[in-house]
Amino acid sequence: MQLQNQIHTVGATFDWAALLQRAAVVFGPLDDLTQRRTVFVVDTVLEALTCVVWGIRQNLDWGVIERRRLSAEVEARFVENDVALVQAGSGDILGAAPQSATVVPGRIAVLTSGTTGLLKLIPHTAATLNTFDRVSDLPANNWFLPYQIGSYAWYQMICLGLFVPRQSLCLGDFTDLAGSFEAALRAGQVTAISSTPTFWRHALMSVDEALLASAPLSSISLGGEIVDQAILDRLAALYPQARVRHIYASSEVGAALVVSDGRAGFDSQMLNRDDGTIQVRVEEGRLFVRSPYGNRAAEGGWIDTGDLVEEREGRVYFCGRAGNSMINVGGQKAFPADIDAHLMTHPDVVWAQVMARRAPLVGYLPVATVVLRHPMDAEAAENMLLQHCEGRLADYAIPRMWNFLDSVPMRASLKS
Repeated sequence: MQLQNQIHTVGATFDWAALLQRAAVVFGPLDDLTQRRTVFVVDTVLEALTCVVWGIRQNLDWGVIERRRLSAEVEARFVENDVALVQAGSGDILGAAPQSATVVPGRIAVLTSGTTGLLKLIPHTAATLNTFDRVSDLPANNWFLPYQIGSYAWYQMICLGLFVPRQSLCLGDFTDLAGSFEAALRAGQVTAISSTPTFWRHALMSVDEALLASAPLSSISLGGEIVDQAILDRLAALYPQARVRHIYASSEVGAALVVSDGRAGFDSQMLNRDDGTIQVRVEEGRLFVRSPYGNRAAEGGWIDTGDLVEEREGRVYFCGRAGNSMINVGGQKAFPADIDAHLMTHPDVVWAQVMARRAPLVGYLPVATVVLRHPMDAEAAENMLLQHCEGRLADYAIPRMWNFLDSVPMRASLKS
């Protein structure tokens, strides 16, 4: 562990050595945790980090989850997987204890966000989560950490702080994410950030733009959802000195593609290329990845990501998830991701999301929900956006119903 790295939280700064000492005090008196598959239930990021350093140090079969994510259905999912939910600090088992379990030392349960169904436990290790071993030297940075505890992206950033020298972490408070980001910026604690496009749209509406522009950001990483050209251009204009990258990663695949040319999608030359580490290919419009950073169950094989892609003019673009992305409008295929991306090229649009709604005769129609930069009469806004779409989108892909929101909706996963 790189113990010289620092962790900044509200009102305190400490290092990994201090955190390990705290973990020894908290967990040392507890019963032997090596005999069960454990997911620690935590209330704070500090508790979660304490569990991380103890889990890695003791080579446990472990994971972490926030208490607020628990429900009867979620607890039943853990029981199905022979997982004991253990209260961080006390060691008390919450709910039903599993009758038996196969313990795999070093296994880390990464939790999916549950946005496409009930959460899943994706098996990883510290090695598959630490994708930074292929980076020879990173400049010193303080990274703002906004991600949900226990998610793949959260573990990745924790590994950055644990294993890479001079990479300190500034912990976001999810109860007021924009407020904690603003406080960290005012304290001068942030020089880099990994987040989603939705997080940035939320921040652009919630944090003073002059403060955002004054931040000495040198590295910006985007991922977790489709990264469109509008947000790339906006960040490049706001932070001309920063390296802006978008990273394709998932709980199952791990980090797979890194794109830093300022354009949405990725160069088609990346397809079917074997660089000795990561390979990607497309079959019937679906993206497949083979990577050493894939989850433990993948064992180095090809993983069907479930993401739909389309190659256009030497570029591969993400079109959404298989099974819930294409809108059939009278036999014509409209992809919400393409419509979203076009709407967000309008300078007055901060965020847009298109979904399908049943309609007579044609089957379905695209319906747009939009957040504008400034309040506007709904009818005037609708006419403005219709003009923006006409001649640029196919007629069947132009939304015919519009909803306008006052703020960007953001789930715990930082996705919209």
